[in-house]
Amino acid sequence: MTDSRRGWLQGALYLSLAAFIAKGLSALYKIPYQNLTGDTGFYVYQQVYPLYGAVLVLGTYGFPLVIAKAVLAEEDNKTLRKQLTFYVLILWLFFSFLGTAVILFADTIAGWMGDDALTPAVRWMGAPFFLVPFFAVTRGFFQGRHTTVPSAVTQVVEQFIRVIVILFIAWFAMQTADVYRAGTSAGIGAFTGGLAGLIVMWLYLKAYPQWWRPDFGLPKEWQRLSGELFKQGLFVSASAMALILFQVIDAFTIVQRLPQGDAGAALKGIYDRSWPLVQFGALITTVFSYAALPSISEAWQKNRAKAAVETGKALKICLVFGGAAAAGMLIIMPSLNFMMFTDTAGTTVLQIMTIVILGGSLFMTAAALLHAIDKAGAAAGLLLLGLLVKGTLNYLLVPGLGITGAAASSAAASLFLAGAALLYLRKQGCFSFFSAGIWGKWMLALIFMSGGVLLFLEIEALFPESRLTAAVFTMGASVIGAVLFIFILWRVSLFTPSEWEELPKISRVLPHRHLHRRKNHD
Repeated sequence: MTDSRRGWLQGALYLSLAAFIAKGLSALYKIPYQNLTGDTGFYVYQQVYPLYGAVLVLGTYGFPLVIAKAVLAEEDNKTLRKQLTFYVLILWLFFSFLGTAVILFADTIAGWMGDDALTPAVRWMGAPFFLVPFFAVTRGFFQGRHTTVPSAVTQVVEQFIRVIVILFIAWFAMQTADVYRAGTSAGIGAFTGGLAGLIVMWLYLKAYPQWWRPDFGLPKEWQRLSGELFKQGLFVSASAMALILFQVIDAFTIVQRLPQGDAGAALKGIYDRSWPLVQFGALITTVFSYAALPSISEAWQKNRAKAAVETGKALKICLVFGGAAAAGMLIIMPSLNFMMFTDTAGTTVLQIMTIVILGGSLFMTAAALLHAIDKAGAAAGLLLLGLLVKGTLNYLLVPGLGITGAAASSAAASLFLAGAALLYLRKQGCFSFFSAGIWGKWMLALIFMSGGVLLFLEIEALFPESRLTAAVFTMGASVIGAVLFIFILWRVSLFTPSEWEELPKISRVLPHRHLHRRKNHD
């Protein structure tokens, strides 16, 4: 392996690890937030934060990747410095416009959401918009120079500080005010965390004094640069934005369509319990399948047959483990809901939402694969269709079915996205549907896992009902389910030896059966 190839893979590993930590924190801290503020408080948070979450994806993933490509392509330092200055200015104008609009029209946005009391929380959500341009350009610069540690470190620092500030402000507001004031923590925390991340990034930039000195003046191809920045930035972000944009649609459609009137806020909060669980399940699932992306991108340029094999491998891993995560979480949801959120309200709704883990994971993986084969625009187009399905189903189902209808619309839209993306990959010749043998072995593993977990959870009824009891049995069931599932996968050889060897950690603990028999024979 060449030094440049090794450096690129190491950089991708750092960024992936940082993204895993940041997303893990983002999913998990919402649980203590709900415990502090209750379902109505969680509703307030979930109404406003997705407005910034979608923008943050652009600043963290989409725009930095486009800028990194520009850094790699431009050899003249003076020209590159002028381009970087241009990127900062154009993105600052764009995000400042968005942030100013959120601040000035916060009362209108709150009205569209069906709750005027959300205005202060919405207004604070505009503040962190002004920081995104500086993150996007500096991250893109470092990634373009194969120096990904600054991006990784700042991402983790930003998220860590954000979580601490949000939880502190939420706690303080609940002592002195109400859940709507606690909701301002979303914007204040995002702004404070962003500032902390920029301070760290500035320390890294001090080692490159020639780059952070602006060079004003329009680059020669400024129209092409700006067009590529926004077009490619939006396309690249499609895989990471699906679940966040589902939440944005929910913020503008659920409460207004609920027939319960004033009780709608608390009901929306119960429904919103599902999102950190879905995000965490999807995160764990895509870690396995995303590992194949670098080799697919490289193979697509040289050997399309090999790229098709690698694409099928990534989707197979995603299907197998995404299905296991969804099925396992569905079974343990009564105990998990009680452990996480202090009661079992909305358990059925949360069980329906586990389907989003499978559908969302498959779409996110497929969209990332489409980017790897230079079809990122198709992923963005499919996402728009999926959002249309989600919004339409919310409008039709929520009045009659309430939050159950909202959960059903999320599940259906995620499966639609996954199916459409897989069909498009098949049309491109880089994916073939799985054989009956693979489906049969997968279902067998799911049945054994589910049966073992259900039997274990029967014991829970013998103990006094408490969060501690729920926690013990939730964790125990999760471990038993995972061990059973992986053992059956190994026993029936669902994965080929090469596929099994590429699974992180698992292949080291439990070598593939064929390889294991060969070693024993030798």
